[in-house]
Amino acid sequence: MSSKIFKIRQALLIPFAINTGLLLILLCLSIFFKGSPIERIVLTVIFIPTLILFLEAANRTATMGEQGILLRKFLRKRDLRWEDITHVGCLIIRKRVYLLLTTTKGFHILSNAYDDFSALVRNIVDHVGIDKSEEEVRHQIENPLKNASDLVSMWFAVIVIAGIIIMKILPV
Repeated sequence: MSSKIFKIRQALLIPFAINTGLLLILLCLSIFFKGSPIERIVLTVIFIPTLILFLEAANRTATMGEQGILLRKFLRKRDLRWEDITHVGCLIIRKRVYLLLTTTKGFHILSNAYDDFSALVRNIVDHVGIDKSEEEVRHQIENPLKNASDLVSMWFAVIVIAGIIIMKILPV
């Protein structure tokens, strides 16, 4: 039985990890050195969801097997059998593509943040069948949209947070 594992692109996870680490450094600087109580609260409120989202993204996988798809998320997993998928749809918002898998028990969403998204879509359409997939889904196999705005935003945040840390460390 051969299976193919799809994970969130490393190009997204690397700046996400850097941002999470920089936020932790900034929070530690605020707690142990120069920081007001409100600054500590705000940084904690920003850091905790960022850490949770990073862990979610880092642990998210879609494993394609002969029997179906195993979707793993942080502390959760869902097994979808190919015969339970009744429809494969596609939603495009700007450069973000969301693949909607409708099953007999609900629906599940996969985004183009996964590495090799066109192969993921092709694998799903091959197993489910062309009759259950929309035309736009099949179009994503040949012409997948690339979303660079998330990547640019992540690296911009790295620069901003690093700048704040430098300003906090250097005496002004």
